[in-house]
Amino acid sequence: MEEEDLTLSEILTALQDFMTQDGAISTEQRTFYQAFRVHLNSHEGTFSIEDIETYLLKTKGEIEDISEEEFGNMGEAILSQYNTKNKEAINERIRRLAEEEAAKRALAEEERKRLEEERLAEEARLAEEERLEEERLAEEARLAEEARLAEEARLAEEQRLAEEARLAEETRLAEEARLAEEARLAEEVRLAEETRLAEEARQAEEARLAEEARLAEEARLAEEARLAEEARLADEARIQAELEAGAAAKQAYWDAQAEIPNPEEKDVPDLPEQQQNPLSPESDRSPLSVKVLIGVAAVLSLLGAFFVL
Repeated sequence: MEEEDLTLSEILTALQDFMTQDGAISTEQRTFYQAFRVHLNSHEGTFSIEDIETYLLKTKGEIEDISEEEFGNMGEAILSQYNTKNKEAINERIRRLAEEEAAKRALAEEERKRLEEERLAEEARLAEEERLEEERLAEEARLAEEARLAEEARLAEEQRLAEEARLAEETRLAEEARLAEEARLAEEVRLAEETRLAEEARQAEEARLAEEARLAEEARLAEEARLAEEARLADEARIQAELEAGAAAKQAYWDAQAEIPNPEEKDVPDLPEQQQNPLSPESDRSPLSVKVLIGVAAVLSLLGAFFVL
């Protein structure tokens, strides 16, 4: 059964009955009624509930003196007229609406269940994703912590190795410095030893040269003494030969005189044998050779003392 719309007369009658139920119509109600009727007169045909609500709201917008409660009561009076006229249709519509509502509620429940299931599934999925994300973050945190610890361990190891290298380098440098110092001291000792040996060699060489010079001087003096002695001996031999020749001449002279008769004695000059040989051992100058030998010996002794010093 279809619902029937209200006519203009039915709407105005329902509104008049509401306004006159207390015996008198107020000025606000009268003004509202007149404005509402103007809107209804502009409509052609019957009025649906939607049409009536539209014209009521337009009139309410124009007449502000009507309270909300009174405006609601006027709407309910018109709606009651509509319900009275369409009671069976409304009941049918209500039943149909109830069935539709039940179907809608069933569908809504199914939709709600489906949405709830989807929500729960989504929540489960999100929870799973969150769990997986937490696990991922935890894994990343664990890996980051392991990486941090590994990095710290690597840095500590590098620092340890660097410290060991530094200590080893310091030890090496100290050892090199010690060896260099030992080498320097050894070199100084070697140079000092070489200097000492060179000085000793120089002194030995000087002593050798002095000794050679002394020996050479002694040899020279000995040679001079020898030559002087040879000269002396040669001179003595020459003098001896001259003496012997003089003696032979003297002897020959006397032999010749002895063979010549000399009745008269004559003064005969001294013969050579009566003259003293200045170089003979018996002459006053014979100590000269002894003095020369003594001087030569004294000179040799002085030279020997000089070379020893």
